[in-house]
Amino acid sequence: AGPGGIMRGAPPPAMPPGPGMHMAPGPGAMAPGPVQHQPAKTRIDPDQMPNPVAVMKQDQEHRGGETFVTSSRGVPPPLVSTDFTVQDDGNCSPRYMRSTLYVVPCGKDMLNSCRVPLGLVVQPLAPVPQHENILRLVDHGPQGPLRCKRCKAYMNPFARFMDGGRQYMCPICECSNEVPVEYFSHLDHQGRRVDVQQRPELCFGSVEYMATKDYCKDGKLPKPPAYIFMIDVSLGNQQNGLLPLLSSTILQVLKALPGSSNEGGSPVQIGLVTYDQVIHFYNIKASLAQPQMMVLTDVSEVFVPMLDGFLVNAAEANAVLESLLSQLPSIL
Repeated sequence: AGPGGIMRGAPPPAMPPGPGMHMAPGPGAMAPGPVQHQPAKTRIDPDQMPNPVAVMKQDQEHRGGETFVTSSRGVPPPLVSTDFTVQDDGNCSPRYMRSTLYVVPCGKDMLNSCRVPLGLVVQPLAPVPQHENILRLVDHGPQGPLRCKRCKAYMNPFARFMDGGRQYMCPICECSNEVPVEYFSHLDHQGRRVDVQQRPELCFGSVEYMATKDYCKDGKLPKPPAYIFMIDVSLGNQQNGLLPLLSSTILQVLKALPGSSNEGGSPVQIGLVTYDQVIHFYNIKASLAQPQMMVLTDVSEVFVPMLDGFLVNAAEANAVLESLLSQLPSIL
């Protein structure tokens, strides 16, 4: 012991902490506890994302003018922005149906791993270039299209005929169906129908079937469609001269309605409505010398204020329509 009672030499051994006491970490010591690693944040590199404009330009350069055969396996069709020709030889044309995948994984686990959704984009009324074949119309008579009795799939090029042509197997559900007498045909030595070239539904992947009354609600054929022209006649459109342009455009549309080339004119019905702060309905019945206008001020609960004269046959009321459209810029 030195002066003042201070012990010299080695430090005394550390005493264990008593109840309720905690040891503080010394200098440079790390606090106990598990080491936590923050996950690295994944960020999308904008430079790695494809440019849609560049992709479309590249596809046009490499596949422009190409003839795409629909039976090509695993080959995606050209982009919709590319000029190409479709040769339908059994599969649906990409103009009417496109898939998100053209190489489909064989199992559900692999499909989930690739994280690419499997879906279809369907456009049954897509425009077709003039140099391509139009859709063939298939009419099976009063009995309607031939369909599978189990899954209701339509007759298609992948149906397999058996028993001398008296039965066929559905390619969708593999159900065996009887062939109607009026649809029967003998098979050749390869098991194909001898009339396959006369049956568009057995040669092409895209056809148009003639529907019967069984496909219509209550067994009634649908009425001709109706077009209602809604014209904004607010002060801004009146001042910038838009109303005369709209009136002349509608007159041109009326001359090009579906069926206008027939002798009886187009069966399409049309109606005309103008609106600003209120809504104007027009009676354009063919028996009227001048069209009649009805104003609906309550725009919170809109209803058609007339039953007769709002929708008229375009061919029958052509004179009244032309009179109304020619006067429209001046009467509002």
